[in-house]
Amino acid sequence: MSRRPTLLALAALALEPGCFGLGFGLEELSDEPLAIVYRTREESERRVELLESAKGSALRRERSDSYEASYLKLEAAADALGLGRTAAEKAADLLGRMSAVDARNESVEPFEFAFRGDRPLDWSPDRQRLLFASLRSEAVQLYEWDRGSGEVRPLTMGPADHPAGSYGPDGRLAFAEQVPSKDGKRKLSRILLTAPGGGSPQPLTEGPNDTKPEWSPDGRWIVYETRDPAGAPAVASVPADGSAPPRILAPGRDPTFSPDGFVIYSARTRAGARLAEMHPDGQAKRPLGGGPRDEFDPRVSPDGRFVVYVYDDEGRQQLRVRTRDGRKDRPLIWHGDGITPVW
Repeated sequence: MSRRPTLLALAALALEPGCFGLGFGLEELSDEPLAIVYRTREESERRVELLESAKGSALRRERSDSYEASYLKLEAAADALGLGRTAAEKAADLLGRMSAVDARNESVEPFEFAFRGDRPLDWSPDRQRLLFASLRSEAVQLYEWDRGSGEVRPLTMGPADHPAGSYGPDGRLAFAEQVPSKDGKRKLSRILLTAPGGGSPQPLTEGPNDTKPEWSPDGRWIVYETRDPAGAPAVASVPADGSAPPRILAPGRDPTFSPDGFVIYSARTRAGARLAEMHPDGQAKRPLGGGPRDEFDPRVSPDGRFVVYVYDDEGRQQLRVRTRDGRKDRPLIWHGDGITPVW
């Protein structure tokens, strides 16, 4: 199966409806490093083949970039396909490698400390520490990498999974904690906050489907992904001080904040998943441009001028960058695919 782009295909893509097309140069992008999970084009093509072969399986039914699936699940699903490679090699095609990207020249440099499957989550406010999730023990835990010293430090521990988190402006951490339900058939997830000055983390939400917390720049709000009463993905918010109960803001997923305090997210629309923005109270919702296919995992550049996101192209997960006004858009990293961008 070959998916190598041709000039004709690229030209057709540029003419598709929406804001697609170039419109701005890479030199306009922030010089701050972009952390992603990277797959080469060859790895991505093998991954598409694996997922096509696995149609109808639990792996296919879940979002393919979900970190909640463990290495064992990925290896077992890949090994069952029998494509003549080891289970670990097949699983690695799905997991990718955490890497740093210079968006201005599309160069990709794998982080030397990273294991296959590590997922970047957030840069600290001073951009000196990178928060990431890793399965380096029996459970998914949070770690941080110090850019200056090169040290990797564990931030969470214990039998529960901690697959997502965000740095607060005051140094605290908001993170998701997942434990099995009593019947063992699903994961129950809630949001915890570390206490000022240390101490045991305290619950901010009760769950059972709360994950991917993101802290507002002013420290007042936590937005996160949850499920609405019908079981569909939704974006919710709660005051960081717990002074009011959580409330659902909009159908969608993958919320994040812009430097000026807007919530950018992947909205659920009739056309599919499309980028949108709103205030932290759910007001002033508006689309943020839009292409012909699903758009996930938005992150705003440090200068607030651009949004990087994942474009789902029939199994390929390709990075694109859109101007903050939603009018201009272009691909990023032509030589491979990327997921879970953190800028």
